[in-house]
Amino acid sequence: MCSAARGTGIVGGADGHTHWGWLRVSHLWVAESLCGGGLGRRLMHAIEDAGRGRGCRGAWLDTFSFQAPGFYAAIGYRPFGDLGDYPPGHTRHYLCKPLDPVTP
Repeated sequence: MCSAARGTGIVGGADGHTHWGWLRVSHLWVAESLCGGGLGRRLMHAIEDAGRGRGCRGAWLDTFSFQAPGFYAAIGYRPFGDLGDYPPGHTRHYLCKPLDPVTP
């Protein structure tokens, strides 16, 4: 999840798309120097809010065992599948989370 954004001035970001009432979070990144400071959590809340604004009822993503499964579990994502030995010696985890509807 954490990586350096060298020379760009970018310290983090999130990317995804919505389809059939679901938000697919495809990327989340935070500059290494800012890991653990809450930026990742704020970015996830922002992209989830964008999904809610589009009427999404849930969000899903994938991460690797060497990346951030614990981070996503801490913000409410639960596993719905794993792909073992992908890449070799690691696991690709698929996680999802229900999104409460936007309330006016």
